[in-house]
Amino acid sequence: MIQASSAERLMGMIQNQEQSPVALVEGDRVEVRETAAGVSTNPARLGIEDSGGYRPEQPRSPLARWSVRHRWLVVLSSLLVLVAGVAVTAGVGIATLEQGGELVGDSAAAEDIMDGADFGDVPTEYVIVTDPAGPLAPEDAADLTAELSMAYDGVTGVVGVGEAFPGADGSLVVPLEMVADDDGVAVEPGPAVAATQEMAQAHPDLEIGQFGEASLDDEVNETIGEDFVRAEIFSIPVTLIILLLAFGAVVAAGVPLVLGLGSVAVALGLTAIVSTGLIPVDPNSQSLVLLIGLAVGVDYALFVLRRAREERHAGATVEDSIAIAGGTAGRAVAISGLTVVIAMSGMLVAGGMFTSLGLGAMLVVGAAVLAATITLPAILAILGDKVEALRLPFTRRREARRGSVDTFWGRLAGQVTKRPLAWAVTVGALLVALASPALGMKTATGGIETLPQDLASVRAYHQFHDAVPADESGALQVVVRAPAGSAADVEAALLASGDTAGSLDLVSAVDDSVQVSADGTVSVWNIGLQVNSSDEAMPDVVDQVRAQVLPEIEAALADVPDAAVHLGGAAAVTDLTSWMDGRLPWVVGFVLALTLIVMTLSFGSPALALATVALNALSVGAAYGILTAVFGGTWAEGLLDFNSTGAIASWLPLMLFVLLFGLSMDYHIFVTSRVREARDGGASPREAIRVGLARSAGVVTAAAAVMVGVFSIFGTLSILEMKQLGVGLAAAVLLDATVVRGIMLPALLGLLGDRAHTGPSWLPRLHH
Repeated sequence: MIQASSAERLMGMIQNQEQSPVALVEGDRVEVRETAAGVSTNPARLGIEDSGGYRPEQPRSPLARWSVRHRWLVVLSSLLVLVAGVAVTAGVGIATLEQGGELVGDSAAAEDIMDGADFGDVPTEYVIVTDPAGPLAPEDAADLTAELSMAYDGVTGVVGVGEAFPGADGSLVVPLEMVADDDGVAVEPGPAVAATQEMAQAHPDLEIGQFGEASLDDEVNETIGEDFVRAEIFSIPVTLIILLLAFGAVVAAGVPLVLGLGSVAVALGLTAIVSTGLIPVDPNSQSLVLLIGLAVGVDYALFVLRRAREERHAGATVEDSIAIAGGTAGRAVAISGLTVVIAMSGMLVAGGMFTSLGLGAMLVVGAAVLAATITLPAILAILGDKVEALRLPFTRRREARRGSVDTFWGRLAGQVTKRPLAWAVTVGALLVALASPALGMKTATGGIETLPQDLASVRAYHQFHDAVPADESGALQVVVRAPAGSAADVEAALLASGDTAGSLDLVSAVDDSVQVSADGTVSVWNIGLQVNSSDEAMPDVVDQVRAQVLPEIEAALADVPDAAVHLGGAAAVTDLTSWMDGRLPWVVGFVLALTLIVMTLSFGSPALALATVALNALSVGAAYGILTAVFGGTWAEGLLDFNSTGAIASWLPLMLFVLLFGLSMDYHIFVTSRVREARDGGASPREAIRVGLARSAGVVTAAAAVMVGVFSIFGTLSILEMKQLGVGLAAAVLLDATVVRGIMLPALLGLLGDRAHTGPSWLPRLHH
């Protein structure tokens, strides 16, 4: 063995390999080996690949080496953490926000007042009987009333049958008084629902439905549960199939999937701890952790595992290949994870309901990074070459070509870098065109219209709303808190405003009575509406009520001390939409600024950091445009099985921005790292782009396929908001991994030239 004195001496030995022995790099020493033909060489390990060239001596990760040397300790510790996460989730559970806990402003104040008041209500379910041919005849209504009273007599959960009354549309409404829990919610609506279904079967010529908070919640929760079980069942085999195609070996494909699922389990355990000890989380947090955790966890492990296999095929020892993978792909994963966490922290800036969503997403990304950079090296060290076990026969030819730059993406990058300005302008114009529909995006906090309209309880809701249009289920609620002795004055003031409220556009009816709490301090008056919370006219209706009705009530109560008037109810959650829209610019600015700083410090190039921010913003804009085009109209209803409300869920633009901005960094950093690596190996700026794209295309394609597969499954869910999230993420990732990273990125790198790899000397370069 001899010491390598310099890079020039080593390159000279390579160039004269026909006349001299060959040096094989191993660590920081060089082995000279003779063969019968005079030489024995592995060009990839020397820094020159037969298929692409430009491989500098790779950095080794001390953390990966430590994991390799303490492999069993790391794996056993990881298993203990996994078991603890599962145990905490199962034993402690995840505490979620109470209904209305996400509201803000005036509507939140109204909700708090009503929650704290005792109206002495018995939870009620309503049975509605409608004749499609027209109003029920009085004698038919009387017969049905008697039959319904008998049908619910003795049914479990039903305390009694109230007095039937005619609906505004000629229907018959029969109240059912239900057994209540400590919160005043019906505890067992199922038997009553079953009795209603039997009545409907006995009268096929009539529409008979049951509506109430408990029956609606039960059916919706059952539907959501079935949806997510289906999503979990399908997401795992879809991910496994994609990984099998990517790796060509069963064991190699299983490792990222196991780590992804493990990251989700650990993050859910941490979420349970946070929710019970710090803040309750939004009910959607668990879905978000599963959605992001499975995609990111699999992708990060995929990046590191593919690089380790690449180095092993190039001649490195098992330990060295893992250390190199940790020093290259592992470092890219760490930077990407940090950027994703920074993007997710934008939700903390928004506050409110986004705080818990952001915490859940940040926890699962952090768990995925630790799994890929610490646990995965230990697993690979234990498996060794057995990670290639159970290889699929049809993948051997593809494996033989791995490392070649003569691929579709390599050739395309070569064409793009010849005329980068033309490609950048053309594709940039395409992305701007895709983004243009977002200018007409309408957002709304969805209500019952975002639920599957074929649910029995949803159909019954529409029956009930037609029968009792001013009921609180479809109304604005004027809530007044005042001293107990003033209840009569409050009622008079509210009812005196009935003419003003009834004269407003899109007001369907006003109640002729007021609900008063048991202590006389809280009064509630309902104003029925002709529009739902997703309608674009809803904010105007709310503004009119606040501008014309509430001041009239406040003036009438001027002599009542400490009287406070608020507007709440189902429609007033437009406050939440306005609040979210107002938070979006702050979140965007925060995420853009921090991403710019992280990219500048990571790669030492301000020009590359600016290009990164511009590309990501363009990618997110295109995703917004696609989402608006699909869900803002009705053309895709049959294709994706939904009923369009013409609006996007109000929480979705902010959520999509932070998710997409973070997730797109996975591909961007991985591709850019391979380009930087080729440039450091001696390639020209243009050739480095071609080589970097070719070397990273396979893993980026596989990673994107995993994300698109998982997100597409969520696009099949029944709830419209979840469908919008899944479709938006799937379309955005597909676009980002192909058009943006495959064409726009090489075009911008070609325009930047060496500025993409250099910067002020005082800037650190965390990624080499």
